[in-house]
Amino acid sequence: MSPGPGSVADSQLVAAPGRPEDQGWPQLAYLVLAVFAGPWTIWLSRIAQDHGLIGWHLPQGLALWSISPALALTVLSVGGRSGLRDLGDRLLRWRAPTWIYLVALGLPVVIAVGSAALVSGTGGDVPVGRLMSLPAALIYLGYGTGLFLLTEEAAWRGALLPRVQDRLGPAGASLIIGAVWAAWHLPLVANPAEHDRGLPVMPFLILIAATSVLITGLVNAAAGSVVVAAVFHASFDASYSYVGVVGPGHAMLNVAAVLTTVTAAALLLVTDGRLLLTREARR
Repeated sequence: MSPGPGSVADSQLVAAPGRPEDQGWPQLAYLVLAVFAGPWTIWLSRIAQDHGLIGWHLPQGLALWSISPALALTVLSVGGRSGLRDLGDRLLRWRAPTWIYLVALGLPVVIAVGSAALVSGTGGDVPVGRLMSLPAALIYLGYGTGLFLLTEEAAWRGALLPRVQDRLGPAGASLIIGAVWAAWHLPLVANPAEHDRGLPVMPFLILIAATSVLITGLVNAAAGSVVVAAVFHASFDASYSYVGVVGPGHAMLNVAAVLTTVTAAALLLVTDGRLLLTREARR
């Protein structure tokens, strides 16, 4: 890894060589719309059926996979072939120091176990294994890494992060993307087909937004690798489901939101808002 985080933020954040030139806010809005369109249409069809508004729903398993073609077409439209090559390069950029992968795998587990320990220590219920068994969580970890690499993370950290980070810097980009990413999840808390149904909205959204800061730091440290983001995302979902952070009780979700926010704030403070940004991450 070349120059450390401190050497990058001392210079102005301008578009990196090879980055698509068309990075105006309307083009970024098109990218966001591409990520929302398919999943929201599919999720809302199930919610509408649940409320008796329609008698059918679209296949829920297609929600995330609907992102891939829409994102590819939109990136090609706003960034041309160079934009598509840039995205593909980030999806294939898997080489990173071992410690980054260990953090990506382990940090969600630490937060999940820490939340369980705090809730259990105060006499609360810790539904380990009720929502997802350990074998299922391990299988999901492998499947989820590939799923998120080609869908969600291709959008949030592959297409949007480098563009927004060039304009607003690491801290601003991670918070803006975190807010949009959190809003993107809103239908899940009302969708009867999802484990997230019924979760309290505010801690759920805070947890997601704070997680965006942590993923940005890891992706930047890994020179822009979306693979690292996908590993973290899969570990996040698998460990939080197995331990019960997103289970029927909400105490662990509240604690996890606090722990994640504190960890994200500490990372912002320690890195002076640069979130481990290197020159390689901006290429």
